[in-house]
Amino acid sequence: MKKTGQAEKTGQGIRQLKAAWYLCRDIYYDRSLLIDLSIKDVRRRFSGTYFGLAWGLLQPLMTILVYWLVFQYGFRSSDVGGVPFILWFISGIIGWLYLSEAFSYASSSFLEYSYLIQKVKFNINILPLVKIFSSFYIHIFFFAIVCMICLLFGYFSGIMLLQAVYYMLAEIVFIYALSLITSSVMVFFRDLNQVIGILLMIGMWGTPIAWNMESLPAKVQQILKLNPVYYLVEGYRDALLGRQWFWERPVLGAYFWALTAVIFLAGIHIYTRLRPYFADTV
Repeated sequence: MKKTGQAEKTGQGIRQLKAAWYLCRDIYYDRSLLIDLSIKDVRRRFSGTYFGLAWGLLQPLMTILVYWLVFQYGFRSSDVGGVPFILWFISGIIGWLYLSEAFSYASSSFLEYSYLIQKVKFNINILPLVKIFSSFYIHIFFFAIVCMICLLFGYFSGIMLLQAVYYMLAEIVFIYALSLITSSVMVFFRDLNQVIGILLMIGMWGTPIAWNMESLPAKVQQILKLNPVYYLVEGYRDALLGRQWFWERPVLGAYFWALTAVIFLAGIHIYTRLRPYFADTV
């Protein structure tokens, strides 16, 4: 009996790895279509407006301005590690703003592109990535603005800025892994969209973005570091402020990628199980 159970688990694991390989292969084959759809998604999102893409930058800028005024002048937050609070804050929140927007859009991608699900030959597994990429284009513009703000304050990380590419890639993979689960479930449970909004609000305050956790006990800090978004937020700060390289966080890095891999495999399992019923539900 034990051998049979172990064989079944091994077989299931192999099937999940094969499904992961096929999914990644399909994404690679459809990379041109993915880019084309994501660009069209950005245009469609801001079509009919006078300022177009500027609205995609205005909202995060206003969010940063409000938080900065509250913490800098309301709570009189001091410099963090010798870095002006505004720089420490914006270098951390930029990654969170991308995650929250891309994850929200990607989670509802199957519902929004329901007409494509009816097409038999269309690989719908790229749809969450379409939303993630369309938000990424705006993120790049916003990242450039943050870089200029850092330069105005006299902070230039030099070659260490290049590691931002690594953290952006890590964030894309992490968001896609999560959205495979949420986008599949949302086809059958539409209220999940509201749940995600609440979770993102909690996540914003549960991640040390606007507050410094160095004053907390060491045990509490270790618990907070279990939040995978902490790795991304601190990574953006490392890249923009030139604090350290990503390989100097080996334990956090290994934990982040291991957790992302588990979420990704779980997402593939849920997606492959529910996909046959999408067309009958959307």
